[in-house]
Amino acid sequence: MPRRDRPAAKPEWLSPLRRAGGPVRSRLVVVPYAAAGATALRPVLTGLPEDVELLGVSLPGRERRFGEPPAGSIEEIVEPVVAELTAREPVPTTLFGHCMGASLAVVLALRHPELFGGLVVSGQDPPGGPWDAADLEDTEIVEFLAAAGNTAPELLSDTFWREKLITLFRSDAALGTQAWRATADGVVLEQDLLVLGGTEDPYVDASLLPGWAACTTGRCEVLALPGDHFFVIDPPNIPAIARPLGDLVLGAPASSTGGDHGGSTRVGRP
Repeated sequence: MPRRDRPAAKPEWLSPLRRAGGPVRSRLVVVPYAAAGATALRPVLTGLPEDVELLGVSLPGRERRFGEPPAGSIEEIVEPVVAELTAREPVPTTLFGHCMGASLAVVLALRHPELFGGLVVSGQDPPGGPWDAADLEDTEIVEFLAAAGNTAPELLSDTFWREKLITLFRSDAALGTQAWRATADGVVLEQDLLVLGGTEDPYVDASLLPGWAACTTGRCEVLALPGDHFFVIDPPNIPAIARPLGDLVLGAPASSTGGDHGGSTRVGRP
């Protein structure tokens, strides 16, 4: 009998970042930064309890989906991610995004507030701020990827892989621009926010981060830590992030030292 071709497997947009440790109490969904996979942010999540389900958004063009063409629009990402989340057991869910991933996380939280109770915005200007990543030269992109520390130097020195990564970065930067335009006219979120930034970040001005407090009707805590754009995976900063991250994911009230919208701002390590 003639052999029938099997239909292509439907891509999965959510993948576990660690093995589940019993009944799930809450969930954290991680959106990666440009040209990276969600596993790049796994170090900062290590302090969360085992009953927190950690899921990474698997964007096409990287990690296990490296052979797929990158997404061309934020709608291509939002719709399948939401579909897979709604098919899971409903538990309190928080979003975590860094840089371009933070922009996508804001769009997800804005469009589907019923799914997300908290939002972690890392390494990103408040909505309406500048978006410079799309204007980087090839050499600047390579420097960006090298600074992240999760791209092997051998790949960046190889012509084929370097060009592939630059192309992926530019595609992701275009997604970030779409997300920026979708929120440039103003954002009013319902979620509690944890805003993270690096005091020496060349792409994001840490002094502007308190502006996120005006973007939510919930609480907003701003934490500025030593480091550049990849402060979030700098080992000395991980313990400082663990406490407010755990509070947000587990639903504990955020600490407040006053200010509008119940926000608080802290600089440095505790």
